[in-house]
Amino acid sequence: MGNIEAGNFGEQLVRAELQKINGSIISGFIRSKNICYYDRNFQIDFLLFVPKIGLVILEVKNWKGTIKATSGDKWTRELTDNTIEEFNNASIQSLRTSGLLLQILESGKINKWPIRPVVVFVHKNSTILISQKNVPQTEIIYITRIAEWLEENSSDEIFYKFSQEEFNKVKSIISQYTQDYVEVTRK
Repeated sequence: MGNIEAGNFGEQLVRAELQKINGSIISGFIRSKNICYYDRNFQIDFLLFVPKIGLVILEVKNWKGTIKATSGDKWTRELTDNTIEEFNNASIQSLRTSGLLLQILESGKINKWPIRPVVVFVHKNSTILISQKNVPQTEIIYITRIAEWLEENSSDEIFYKFSQEEFNKVKSIISQYTQDYVEVTRK
């Protein structure tokens, strides 16, 4: 399975988890294709509307192996054959997505909610090691903890009633910046 297929499969697993809690813990969710905002490309794996939190960005990773997560630019992954690979820090990616989404919502005059970025690992053969010295910039959870994490981070002191109109407006403003990739053909 290639990187794109693995990513899509991981996102399908998260979608199934979110559908179980849609209407109870969350009011809805949005996914996006490629977004280009002022020449910066990004994708929202999942944007959750959570009444007792606000908006939550889920950055989904379907990586297997032992992942060492730090605050540095790169994370490492060790596979069972002792191969070590480096990947961009998924927490930084999630923060970047949150920041760009905030700018898009501000441009559409619908910046009403706090945004919490979270990294979610879905591969059943992944082990996440979080540095205690250089702690990653966001929380990192397994797919099996999504509902639990949302409940733990909910506050009874706040409640955002997401209307269908607000949901549609957020979806619309995001879609204004969505553009597909086009494959370059070889001659």
